[in-house]
Amino acid sequence: MSPLAETTATWKAYYRIRQFWRGFTAQVSASELEAIRGYLPPAAHTLFLRLPVDAQRHSLNVLHDLQQRGTVHPDLATAALLHDVGKLAADEAGVRINLWLRGPLVLLKAFIPRIFYRLQSENPKHGWRYALHVSEAHPQIGAKWAAQMGCSEFTCWLIEQHQEDVRGRDGEQYALLLALQWADERN
Repeated sequence: MSPLAETTATWKAYYRIRQFWRGFTAQVSASELEAIRGYLPPAAHTLFLRLPVDAQRHSLNVLHDLQQRGTVHPDLATAALLHDVGKLAADEAGVRINLWLRGPLVLLKAFIPRIFYRLQSENPKHGWRYALHVSEAHPQIGAKWAAQMGCSEFTCWLIEQHQEDVRGRDGEQYALLLALQWADERN
């Protein structure tokens, strides 16, 4: 392994350990849950509440980081809160993508991507293999659910695109998407 690849792998491992610890100690207050009602349609708020506490905290931190940069477009705020709700689809297979599973999934994909992709299954009956699929397809799943919950077309686009590489693209929608990606990566 080259020194650069080793440094990158070490940084990713450190980042994931830090992320795990932040998730392990995560808390969300009742006042925070009440405050986000203004950003979400009622059905989407209910969907947000189904997220594990660490995922709720992550989404709230993404929104908070965006707010620290200045005024946040309403669709961007909604997307910040809902960008990971598609991960709830793994519940259909009886496998919750929670704190204990999320880290190993990310590490598997980062360090052994061929195995990660080979083991995926789009069939919920395949349990943890379906969870691998959901971890990869959650932006599309989440965008579909957000549309069903009454979110705007632009919010759904932001959710669906939140893991796509759009560097170098011009326009306000890409600037907002890059802001979402920036805040997501920080958290």
